[in-house]
Amino acid sequence: MGRRLGRRLGAHPRSSAASLTRPRTAQDCVTLGGSARAGDVEQSPGAGWAFLSSTFCPFCSPERRAAGSRLCPLHPPGSMAAAMRNLLADLDRYAQAFRVFLERSTEHQSMQQFVEKQLPEVIASIGNGKSTINVLSIGSGAGEMDLQILSKIRARYPGVTINNEVIEPSASQISKYKELVAQASNLENIKFTWHKETANEYESRMNAEKKTKKWDFVHMIQMLYYVKDIPATLQYFHSLLESQGKLLIILVSGKSGWETLWRKHASSFPLEGFCSFISSGDLPRMLDSAGMKYQLYELPSHLDITSCFIEGDKDGELLLDFLTETIDFTKTAPPELKRQVMEELRKPGCSESRDGKVFFNSSLGVIVIEP
Repeated sequence: MGRRLGRRLGAHPRSSAASLTRPRTAQDCVTLGGSARAGDVEQSPGAGWAFLSSTFCPFCSPERRAAGSRLCPLHPPGSMAAAMRNLLADLDRYAQAFRVFLERSTEHQSMQQFVEKQLPEVIASIGNGKSTINVLSIGSGAGEMDLQILSKIRARYPGVTINNEVIEPSASQISKYKELVAQASNLENIKFTWHKETANEYESRMNAEKKTKKWDFVHMIQMLYYVKDIPATLQYFHSLLESQGKLLIILVSGKSGWETLWRKHASSFPLEGFCSFISSGDLPRMLDSAGMKYQLYELPSHLDITSCFIEGDKDGELLLDFLTETIDFTKTAPPELKRQVMEELRKPGCSESRDGKVFFNSSLGVIVIEP
C-alpha cells in the first residue's frame, strides 16, 4: 500500500530507528515465527468495503487453494498473471524493498515533524486533572514511534504516571520494543504492558472478559489496512475514549499517489487476501455516518522513484515491488499491466518531475477523533 500494505514485518527494517514511518503493520498479516497464517489475516473491511477484498482472482484465492482447487480458468499455470505473488509472501524481499523505500522517502521526517509540531496540541487536554494517563497503542511494531509519542505526553504532564498498553501481534517486534525500552532513558513514571494480539483479538478478549477500560489516548499508525471491519473497529475504539481522550489514526493520504495508483490498478495486483487498501480519504464518510467529530491533517511526503525508470536498476525494481506489493513486478507482471503502471507513475496524479527526477507523492493523512 504504498498504500502501506505491509509495513511491519518481524525481521524487517521497522526494527531500526529509520522504520518509524512505515506503517506499522504488515505484521498483523504475517509473523516470522509461523504463529500467524494467511488464513488468520483480518480482511474484508465490512459493509461498503467488499470491493477491497475482491481485488484478487476468486479462482486463485487462498480459500480456493485451501479447498483443493488447482486450476484457474483465467490464470492457467505458467501464465504471467498466475506468476505474480504478493510481496508479503517473501519477507526477505519485502525487507529489501522497504529499506530502499526508507532511503528514498521523506515519510520519516514528515511523521517526526508531526510529532514535534502538531502532537502537543492534540494531547493538550487529555490528562487535565488526572494522576494517571492511560495510553493504548494498536499496532506498535518495535515501538520507536510509541516512545516519541510518550515523550511528548510526559513533557506535557510532568510527574504524572503514564500507563502504556501495547497491542502488537508479532512476538519479535514486542521483543525489540522491550529492548528499546530497556535502553532508553527518561522513561520514569511510564509503565509498559504488552499484549501479543491483533486489534480484533483485543476487542474479542475484552468482550469475553466483559471488561471495558477507558483510555485517554489511543493511536493506530499504519494499521487500518489489516482489520476485518474498519467502521466497526473505529466505533469500538472510539467508544473507549475518556471524556477528554483522543483517537489518532495515521495512514496514506487520499491525495497521495498511493490513492491514484491503487484505486486504478488494485484489481491487477496480487493482494492474495493479505490486506486491503484504504486511505485517509475514505474515513470522513465513515466518521460522518457514525456522528464522530474529527480533525484532518496532511503530512506532505515524497518518494524518489527515478530509478524505477532505469532498466535493470535493482533498487528501482525493489521500489516497484513496494509500490505494487508484488514480488519481482518487473519480471512477473503482464507487459500491458507493467506499461500502464509505469505510465501512471509518471502522471501528475501520482508524481511530479523536477531537476531530471521523478518524485512519487507519498503523503500521509492524520485523523484525530474526538470523544
